[in-house]
Amino acid sequence: MKIREDIEFGSTIALWGQCPDRFLPQGYKKKTSFEDKIKLISQVEDIKGVDLYGDWDVSYKNVDTVKEVLNKFNLKTYIVTADINSLPEFGQGSVTSPSKKSREISWKKITEAIDLARILDAGMVNIWFGQDGYDYLFQINYIWAWDNIIKTVKDAADYAGKDIKIALEYKPREPRTHIFTATAAKMLLAIERAERDNIGILLDTGHGYIAGENISEVAAICKMAGDKLYLVHVNDNYKIWDDDMMVGSVHPFEMLEFLYWLEKLKYKGPIVLDMFPYREDPLGAARQSIEFIKQMRNILKTVNEEEIKEIFTRQDAVASMRMIRKYFVK
Repeated sequence: MKIREDIEFGSTIALWGQCPDRFLPQGYKKKTSFEDKIKLISQVEDIKGVDLYGDWDVSYKNVDTVKEVLNKFNLKTYIVTADINSLPEFGQGSVTSPSKKSREISWKKITEAIDLARILDAGMVNIWFGQDGYDYLFQINYIWAWDNIIKTVKDAADYAGKDIKIALEYKPREPRTHIFTATAAKMLLAIERAERDNIGILLDTGHGYIAGENISEVAAICKMAGDKLYLVHVNDNYKIWDDDMMVGSVHPFEMLEFLYWLEKLKYKGPIVLDMFPYREDPLGAARQSIEFIKQMRNILKTVNEEEIKEIFTRQDAVASMRMIRKYFVK
């Protein structure tokens, strides 16, 4: 199989942070500066860019400094995530909050992320509606909430213009027990209703797992919807929680099929590490994950595409398992 050789890897900044949880709010690692994190990231030769989170990593106040630091270590910005999840004002939702003031703050955070992305030459903004959902029955008007989400997405696309793409990240739960934007299908519905050309999906493989999705099928339906797979975040988990583990540590063959379909569907974007190594060395975790992906892609080079086509034609599960053993279990 022929695969592209110009693939790029990226990383979120949280991977290199303190990695707190609710039992240890100060985190398991020593606190470091933004530049310290970027310096560490630059030690991973394959990483060419970063995913920045609004307020956590970048704001109007420090954007010039952030740009200088990234230039210093020869790293680009792939995307800026709008911080509509980490303020007390978003406790009952951001764009679906019953508070008009909270909804106004969330819109300000979205436009700020778009402005920052433009300054950083990122070309893409991530909107994740993590606080927009519900925890109890009869708690919220679903139609009103979805109308707000779709209107926000449409307005963000208009504000971004032709030079900035809006990537919508989905996840079934956490921090809410039910997040509205829970699956790829729901996101694609929102994109269709928004009727804008610069809106697509950010697929986090771990979020797909806990949503009960086949991440390869998600990539395929995004392609069918008009090349709507804008960015990929990779990690792993046990499909019950967003563990953000090293890539391929739990589901190596699902990741293998996903990498196959990324090539088949001609995905051109970077593969961004989005892990949370609470107790692990972040440098080691990042390198291990990238080496796993590179190893799987090298194996794909040896695969006979005619054999796969024949299996697809017959939908022969036994033959597919035989092929996996032949190529991938040495």
